[in-house]
Amino acid sequence: MSLEAVIFVPLMIAVLAATFSFHDAFRYKALNTKAAYTISDALSRETDPINNAYIDGMVSTMEYLTRSEGPYSLRVTMVRWNKKKQKYRIDWSKTRGGFEPLKNGELNNNLSDQLPNLLHNERVIVVETQTQYEPPFEVPGLQTAELFYNFAFSRPRFAPKLVWSDN
Repeated sequence: MSLEAVIFVPLMIAVLAATFSFHDAFRYKALNTKAAYTISDALSRETDPINNAYIDGMVSTMEYLTRSEGPYSLRVTMVRWNKKKQKYRIDWSKTRGGFEPLKNGELNNNLSDQLPNLLHNERVIVVETQTQYEPPFEVPGLQTAELFYNFAFSRPRFAPKLVWSDN
């Protein structure tokens, strides 16, 4: 019986640690997804121009909602559809953290499949978030930041577009 305990106790501990790590990773992924949709929804309700302080506030909101140590990355992009050229065009793109501002070529090559069908000059707000996650126990497959990348979009609700202000 002691030989069986020596063999199975480490195995049981490893299985419990992996189960706990995977559960925690999915919980954290759900929190990040909800934070991305919350930010997208808040931006869609804005009728006044937004600025750097507003974007910084959205990063603070993401920190509060996810309750992690970070680092946090956020990219907000105003995208419109140009029917004549059959391409999405960017009105503006602002970032915080590890993202670079989105360019028209990257948008049309990498993200156009994820965007909805729009009318000519109709706009959507694209919100991308990314956070890194460190599991409580090392488990293969949970060490990449791409695992916690979120993409959300929403149409402006009360105005035809979301305006950026440098003031």
